[in-house]
Amino acid sequence: MKNCVVVGVGNPLMRDDGIGIMVARSLRKSGLGGNVLVLERQALDISVLVQAERALKLVIVDAVKSGRPPGSVAKFRPGGPGSPLLRVPLSHEQSLEDVIGLAKKGGMRLPPIVVIGVEPDNCTMGEGLSEKVAGALPRVLKEVRAEVKECAGS
Repeated sequence: MKNCVVVGVGNPLMRDDGIGIMVARSLRKSGLGGNVLVLERQALDISVLVQAERALKLVIVDAVKSGRPPGSVAKFRPGGPGSPLLRVPLSHEQSLEDVIGLAKKGGMRLPPIVVIGVEPDNCTMGEGLSEKVAGALPRVLKEVRAEVKECAGS
């Protein structure tokens, strides 16, 4: 069976850090089809890769501090062990590189991974996205849908 996993990562009580959670909730409401699993996590950890081990693709949505203007959307595709894309600075404790390394050491078969990152503007305590990050939400939803289209229609 084809399937994809989408995980929204973040803390919705830390303003723009909640972008991943907001995306996951929006996708769940609108639906992506029975072959797409949508998860919410406050931090990226090995449990996400365990759930995605047999998936066709894993899409991670998170606030990504890359130095771009707030609200910018970037897509990263981690390559091999030396890929600089594995060191994308997600806004949480463990880097993607750490989690992938741990999974590989455990002998896991990883699906292709795509990170859709949104440059945050305001990650202080509070609810709701900043204007710039909220403005990026439609583009992020479109990017996620494009990434999982091969699973959504199955």
